[in-house]
Amino acid sequence: MPDLSNLIHSLAGHSAMADTVARFAADDLVYLAIFVVVWLFLRQPSLRPFLAVVTAAVFAVGLAALIGALYYVPRPFVVEHFTPLIQHAADASFPSDHLAAMGSVVAAAWIVARRLALATAAASLVVAFARVYVGVHWVTDVAAGFILGLVCGVVAWRLYAFADQWAPPFDPMLRKWRLRPDTRAGG
Repeated sequence: MPDLSNLIHSLAGHSAMADTVARFAADDLVYLAIFVVVWLFLRQPSLRPFLAVVTAAVFAVGLAALIGALYYVPRPFVVEHFTPLIQHAADASFPSDHLAAMGSVVAAAWIVARRLALATAAASLVVAFARVYVGVHWVTDVAAGFILGLVCGVVAWRLYAFADQWAPPFDPMLRKWRLRPDTRAGG
């Protein structure tokens, strides 16, 4: 019985359109996370969601890099001797930093922007599938990366529980410099 990673990757190369969509999703769909971060900064009355998402994403990607440095898992294209659909270094595969970043955004945004968090979770599934499809990750890599990101997002949200007490004085300054819109009633 073939494993799930090889089954997903075996779909590659049969349709030029599917390969193109997978390349986009594997490389560029992760930038949706930046949109979420900007939206949280501009549209939320509290700075806590923004701070939690940024901190969680940085921490999750940093932890993913540390894990990869300590526990090397070769990428599928290295083990299976094929050319992936996107260019990628033959560095550690486990865990996926793309999914670590996206998981952290999903978890940290969940409390204040559920629809946006769900859209990011759906996009994460697409990115996860695409990264396996193009041959740069195993299913375990993307699953572990996403779970790592979720944990970092929850931890960051909890750590910034005090943000609602110390961050409000910064809001008038950010509004004055037009870095944040005035979301207050009548503002």
